Amino acid sequence: PTTRGAPLYSTPHGHRQGQQEGRLPKRSITMTFDDIIAALSKEMGAEIETEGGFCAIRTSGVAEDGVTILMQPLEGQGEMLTTADLGEMPPESLERLYRMMLEANDLFRDTGGATLSISPDTGHVRLQRHDPFDALAEKGPANALMDFANVAETWAGLVRDYRDAPQESAAEETDFVIGQSNFFGFQV
Repeated sequence: PTTRGAPLYSTPHGHRQGQQEGRLPKRSITMTFDDIIAALSKEMGAEIETEGGFCAIRTSGVAEDGVTILMQPLEGQGEMLTTADLGEMPPESLERLYRMMLEANDLFRDTGGATLSISPDTGHVRLQRHDPFDALAEKGPANALMDFANVAETWAGLVRDYRDAPQESAAEETDFVIGQSNFFGFQV
C-alpha cells in the first residue's frame, strides 16, 4: 500500500508510516505519561509513583531476583520508553547469544516489538521499546507492561543461563522462541 505514492511500512506498534518525510499524517496526542501511569496503577490495583520523571517496577517472575523495568516519557514525542537491564553478558560463548539476539531483533520476531542491545555504559544486555501513549491506552497499560515483562524475563533467564553455564553447554545449539506465559506479579 502507498500514500500519495510513498511506500508504507509497519512499525513494531502496527502504525503505518510513509518512507518520505512530510507524508505522515499528524498524530494528535491525547494521553500523557502521568495518564498512562495512573491507568497502570488502577489496572494493577497499586499506587505506582514516578520519581525524577520515570518510574520503576520490579517483576517477581521466573528470572533470578526478577527484572527491573523502567518507564519514562520521551519528552515532546507523546511516547513512553520502557527499558529493562537483562544482566551482564557472559564472558565466553558469545557468538551463539549474539546470533540469537540479532535473529530475535529481526522484524521483532522474538522481542514483542522491543529491541535487544548491549548498553555501552554497563556492557549489560538491555531490552527497550517505545510506545505512543495513545497506543498504550488502547491496549491497556498493564497488558503492554505484562507483554514487555514476559519478554524481559525470558531474555534475562537466557542471558543468565549462558553466563552461568559451562562453556561447552553454552555453545550448544538450542531452539528459542518467546511464548506467552502466565506468571509473576510486580513489586511496586
